[in-house]
Parts: sequence; structure tokens; C-alpha cells
Amino acid sequence: MSRFELKILAIVTMLIDHIGAVLFPHVTILRIIGRLAFPIFAYLITEGMLHTSNIKKYLWRLFLFALISEIPFDLAFHDVFFYSKSQNVFFTLLIGLAAITVLHQYFARNPVASVAFVIAAALFAQFLHTDYGWFGVAVVVLFYCFHNYRTWGVFAFALLVAGYSLMGGSLEIFALASGIPILIYNGKKGSLNWKYFFYAFYPVHLLLLYLVHIVAI
Repeated sequence: MSRFELKILAIVTMLIDHIGAVLFPHVTILRIIGRLAFPIFAYLITEGMLHTSNIKKYLWRLFLFALISEIPFDLAFHDVFFYSKSQNVFFTLLIGLAAITVLHQYFARNPVASVAFVIAAALFAQFLHTDYGWFGVAVVVLFYCFHNYRTWGVFAFALLVAGYSLMGGSLEIFALASGIPILIYNGKKGSLNWKYFFYAFYPVHLLLLYLVHIVAI
């Protein structure tokens, strides 16, 4: 499975999840299927950081789409233009990317400060109420730390998910299934490159779901 195919799987399961959240909140199976999406996106953030030719542009791109996505996100999930107590997942991925960039570039020279930055990043995500909060940042960091040992990384991810589920995120236990496509990932980019399609899909599909929701009611 290539990176392109992983991205397709992630956006399809995310779409199913959001259809469930916005249009059919009582159909639990849709939310269960959707648990696969975030871990795959988190894993792809690590892959993106390790393969990008310009990390600053990567960070700015995530920040731009985080801003673009906030109104569609708030409309779809909270029915208002701005909801301060919940920020979209691009912010989580952005903070996670910043954390692993610091680890990648500075850990060897200053491990204490680098780890402190990662902890601060996770707390910042929680403070901002980003989607998945500290847990989301922790998943990104975990996959980075085990990027050379993928099987152990998936095992560590399973332990993290199990602990998080016990803390109250009960549906997240189904995120364990995302370990299967991550394990069969072949490390290749894939024959197609729809980079901006994947970025634009998030705000566009949220806006469309909101419009369908208001028409349906």
C-alpha cells in the first residue's frame, strides 16, 4: 500500500465518520469505521516530514488549511461560524508536525529542551481544544519516534489507544484497526500526486455536509 493509497483510505474513512457525526449521529458503525482515519493521517504527517524538501512550507500549508477549515468545521459540528471550544484537526496535525520537527532537528543536540517542547505542544493542543487534543499530538510523536521500527510503533500505538480508551474515549479502541494498513504500507509515494486535493477535501466536504444537514432539517 503506497502513501497515495493510505491517503485515500484516510479520507474515505474520515468522510464516513463525518457523515455519521453530522447526518446520522445514532448510527454508531459509521463512527467506528471513522476511527481508522486519524491514526493514518498522523502516520502520514511523520512520513511527510521525513520526505518533504521544505519543512517550513509544509508547516505553513497546514496552518493555512487549518484557518480555511475552521468555519466549515464549526458549522458542520457546532452549527455556528466560530466555536472557541473546539478546533479542527489541521491544528492538531500542525502542532504534531511542529513537535516532531523539533525532535528531528534538535533532539541530538538538546534532548531535554526538545522533550519539553513536545510536552508543551501536547498541552497547547489540549488548551486550544483541537480535535483529539493531547492524544492526537502524542500519536504523531509516537509514530515519529518509531518510524524506523514500524511494528513496534504500531504496538506502542495500540498501548496508547488502549490507555486512552480506558480514560473515556471508548470508541477510539477501534482505531487499532488502522495498524493493519500502516503495517502493509510499502514506503512508496504512489503513482498519483493529488496533494492539494487531499488538503482541500477536508474543508470542502465539511461545508457540503453542513449544507446537506440544514437542507435535511
